[in-house]
Amino acid sequence: METMLAQEERIRCPVVAGMFYPEDTAETLDYIKAYGLEQGKGGQAKAIIAPHGAWGLSGALSATAFSAAGGRHGDINRVVILGPVHDKREEGLFLSNSHSFQTPLGMLPVDQEITEKLEFASGLFEINDIPHLGEHSIEILLPFVKFCFPDATIVPILMGQPKAESIEALAHALKTVFAPIIGNTLFVVSCNLSSADDKISALIMAKESLRLFSGKNAQELVCAVLENRLTACGGGLVAGLLASGLLDETRSAAGNMVSAVGEENDSVFYCPVWFE
Repeated sequence: METMLAQEERIRCPVVAGMFYPEDTAETLDYIKAYGLEQGKGGQAKAIIAPHGAWGLSGALSATAFSAAGGRHGDINRVVILGPVHDKREEGLFLSNSHSFQTPLGMLPVDQEITEKLEFASGLFEINDIPHLGEHSIEILLPFVKFCFPDATIVPILMGQPKAESIEALAHALKTVFAPIIGNTLFVVSCNLSSADDKISALIMAKESLRLFSGKNAQELVCAVLENRLTACGGGLVAGLLASGLLDETRSAAGNMVSAVGEENDSVFYCPVWFE
């Protein structure tokens, strides 16, 4: 019987541990503590934006974002974590069919009840693990989730190429499902500010992304994303969250902006943002 149950347990295993971030438990904890994160300490943010670069480039920035919500340690029952799909062939919104996501610090159970409610809220949501299995944008932030909120469940949501209908569907579903339970929910958006062939162009777009994120200019952000005036990887997800209205009463803040050379020798800008 135990063997049968083990076979039925669907676990999403890491794909970039040991490359983008540590795969060893002790080393992961060393990194997180070196970033200054402490369990139960920090701010009261309702939502954070954290980058999905390798930890050596952006791990400290992600830690800053999570610290902004760390004071809600005892209140958070679930973390809704939204990431972009890097495969440009994918379109739509993808929920996970896994029971849990594995991290170096232990398992994070998927809130299947909330997953089903999101699927019911819009036909554009699809429970499909295939996009999740090879995508790193959510995975790279999960050790921070497990460290800061060890008892929370997660609701992983991936967005393919941003379209008007998918951003609108995300906004509607988030408002419908989470408005009644927002007091026990943290939203985490995995998003890099910009990328471009030259650093000056990337910097200009990064500053514009940060202006729109911090100003909570949902409609202007939606237009900029759809018209490809911004290259924020995850910008459509930020647009959907802001358009939901769930953060209307919050104040925004941002940490330091950092640039790095990406995998294709492009310039990438990262910055943590939070809404409290």
